Amino acid sequence: MLVKPPKKSLTILHTESSLGWGGQERRILVEAKAMRQRGHRLVFACDCRGELYLRVRGRDFLTVPLVFGGRRNFSAWFKLLRLLATGEVDILNTHSSLDSWVGTLAWRSLRNRPLLVRTRHLSTLVRDNRRTRWLYQTPAAIVTTGEVTKDLLIERLGVPARHIYSIPTGVELAEFAPQEKSRELLAQVQIPADAFIFGSVAVLRSWKGHLDLLEAFHDLLKQGARAFLLLVGEGPYRVVIEEKIAQLGIQRRVRLAGFQDRVAPWFALMDVKVLASYANEGVPQSLLQAMAMARPVAGTTVGGIPEVIVHEETGLLAPPRDPRALAQAMGRLMANPDYRRELGRRGRNLVVERFSMEQMAAEIEAVYEVLRQNRKGEGRG
Repeated sequence: MLVKPPKKSLTILHTESSLGWGGQERRILVEAKAMRQRGHRLVFACDCRGELYLRVRGRDFLTVPLVFGGRRNFSAWFKLLRLLATGEVDILNTHSSLDSWVGTLAWRSLRNRPLLVRTRHLSTLVRDNRRTRWLYQTPAAIVTTGEVTKDLLIERLGVPARHIYSIPTGVELAEFAPQEKSRELLAQVQIPADAFIFGSVAVLRSWKGHLDLLEAFHDLLKQGARAFLLLVGEGPYRVVIEEKIAQLGIQRRVRLAGFQDRVAPWFALMDVKVLASYANEGVPQSLLQAMAMARPVAGTTVGGIPEVIVHEETGLLAPPRDPRALAQAMGRLMANPDYRRELGRRGRNLVVERFSMEQMAAEIEAVYEVLRQNRKGEGRG
């Protein structure tokens, strides 16, 4: 049984069927930490084979192990049903497609239901059919990580705009504060202390655009640029990336640092942070984190990236899948240190003003309060 939380706080149950570890799973965790700091009680029901399950358990969240997929969905549904039937959950927040189906069906099986919220993390196209429309139109609210995803759900699935709230992931400003380059890390990746470094922090997936970034970097090297490219992250596309590096003959100038749990010191190594994604992005956490550290950024006009990179004001933008244009943006930043500093200053100011962890948690809390007041109004009706 769950223990009732203190008065005026909420018990929030997050479900997640994903097994991986990327921006979506990070968002769920940092949101939960921020809401716990505001006095709410957080519970997780996620796949015990996944990385999120291990991480939330390690941070003392109450965690219910589930297994999703095929016939195991019935077991997950039954466990969620029993948990929700206690009446001690105020908010049920689902995330991926599979756990949203299982969670929503368990929620529908109850007479006394908590408030149902769905978070949509990516700007990937969703199927336009009756089942998907039902899944997205059933929750009391949809939270997206960017305006582009909100617009997509309105246009494609007919979800009323008043039910969708765009709340990008907040940045922990104390963790992602400007800092000096670590000589130890530079030595670890064998980059000279005075070298100019372009960098990217992203899961190694095809749509993150690493191959386009490598092409752009290669163009700069052919033009005589003396720089290094630092790729931080791990993922299924690593072998393809390694093959591309070899094909271009730039092994001596590219470093693959692998997965790093603490990314702030790695951002500090980068003179310019680049994100070359060509699909699926909401508002990328890595961009906001780099900007919080006053790193100048270059990105593509994809998903929610233009929501934070205002071209020539808080960073530079290039079309997706256009290595030449990306190389031009990167070269422009490399050639102008004063401009880099100014963009870094503006970027940090933007994050401090609009994208702090406290701002995100306050906006989420406000959504919950609107939903509670709406429910009270319906009850009076």
